[in-house]
Amino acid sequence: MNAPRSASSTDAGDKPIGSETPKPEGPPLVSMDSAIFKDVQLSLQASLGQTSLTIAELLALKAGAVLTLDLKMNDLIDLRLNQAVVARGEIVAVGDNFGVRIVDVAALS
Repeated sequence: MNAPRSASSTDAGDKPIGSETPKPEGPPLVSMDSAIFKDVQLSLQASLGQTSLTIAELLALKAGAVLTLDLKMNDLIDLRLNQAVVARGEIVAVGDNFGVRIVDVAALS
């Protein structure tokens, strides 16, 4: 006597029941050009470089210490959105603040 089949059981070469995902048809629900996205706030991060040091060097840091980063003064910095580089630019002064002049924008994929 055979045991009853469960909804996830398979025969040789068969896909599990309910495993097929329907392919979407027609236009997307919302276009990226839609006004619904215009006021969504994003947070970009500017990456100035990095360095590595031992724990002993970290513990020995005092006010006034200078860490050398791997980025040179005239190198472009990365602008990141969710860890993905979306643009590169150069550091500029904007009043009393730092700014970034965009030099290159990542291609949409």
